[in-house]
Amino acid sequence: MEIVDLKSREVSGQGGRGISVIAEEPQLTIRQLRLDPGSEVPEHVTDAPVTIQVLRGEGVFTENGQSFRVGPGKLLRIARGVSMGIANTSAEPLVVLAIRTPLPEKAVPESSLDGWEGCFVNLIDFAPVKPGKEDVFVEWFSRSSEVFARHRGFVSRSLLEPIEGGSRYAAIVEHESKETFMDMHLSDDRQRLFREAEPLVMGTSKPHFYRLRLAFRK
Repeated sequence: MEIVDLKSREVSGQGGRGISVIAEEPQLTIRQLRLDPGSEVPEHVTDAPVTIQVLRGEGVFTENGQSFRVGPGKLLRIARGVSMGIANTSAEPLVVLAIRTPLPEKAVPESSLDGWEGCFVNLIDFAPVKPGKEDVFVEWFSRSSEVFARHRGFVSRSLLEPIEGGSRYAAIVEHESKETFMDMHLSDDRQRLFREAEPLVMGTSKPHFYRLRLAFRK
């Protein structure tokens, strides 16, 4: 038997969001999430059933566009494939347990994914880089990639440069799973590094998410 003191595992990171891992198993992950006032978890689509237990504080939980204010003692059960988000609009910290129970994976033909790690891909269509900032942008991408490479589940991060002129770069980010990508996406590293890139581009970059179906590499 293992007894976990949840209070001692509570963390508050930069940007008002702290995550601690309570359990990590093939069909079960438990994370404790603390959101300081004004912080949020952006809406994202769940890739497995998730149960949210509110430990303390109140927050606004969004599911498929509908919002609910939920406080301590409440349990939220969220199905796979649902768009959800959490925001702390109160004056006190919000602490929840996020219990993820992945469904058993269906068998995959050996010829499609055998021996290939990356199965979740993020294609980023960067906003145009400001004139004269190309070298600084490439340096930022290289430096930020070194930081992201230290995160669990990282496979690769590649920068694509336009061939026929133009100022729109793109990037391909490969992770072992959507779960490991979201851990990186919600990290303080990601928030800090992308704030550094904002003055280098004109507008908002657009992410596109894919699951690897087939991969053939020589």
